[in-house]
Amino acid sequence: MSISFSRSMRSLHGDSFRPSLATLIIASIFIIAWFAWLVFAQITLYATSQDWELQRDGSLIVHLSEDAVTRLRPGQRVTLEVQGTSNQPSQQLPAIVADTPSRTQNRLASDTVRVTLLAPMPKGATGGQVKIPMETVSPLTLITRAAEQVTVR
Repeated sequence: MSISFSRSMRSLHGDSFRPSLATLIIASIFIIAWFAWLVFAQITLYATSQDWELQRDGSLIVHLSEDAVTRLRPGQRVTLEVQGTSNQPSQQLPAIVADTPSRTQNRLASDTVRVTLLAPMPKGATGGQVKIPMETVSPLTLITRAAEQVTVR
């Protein structure tokens, strides 16, 4: 049985679009906030290595990829996360890049960097990880780089 046209028009005039409008506004706010995070958030990318040697003078020789080494500069901050013994927790030690293979007066291999510790190495340290911040990028930049890698392959 069909509804008469006048009844359906009264029904449309009496209907409130407020719930739909509120949902649209809330969804728009979430989309704008997500896009702002995508563009303006900062993510730090690190070069990491567990392959390092403690030298007699207290410095470290750290082995990294050649690409990472070419982007490093003396004076750049480094963090050494040292694993402790069973009765000591792991520690984070501050350090700086002291020397890179691009300088002519050193004898470093092309995949190594000399790092100077700014705090004493704890006794009984068995190993750890060197973390060097390489760059700070937005999530949108990471997505763009990943898309470029997919299309190149």
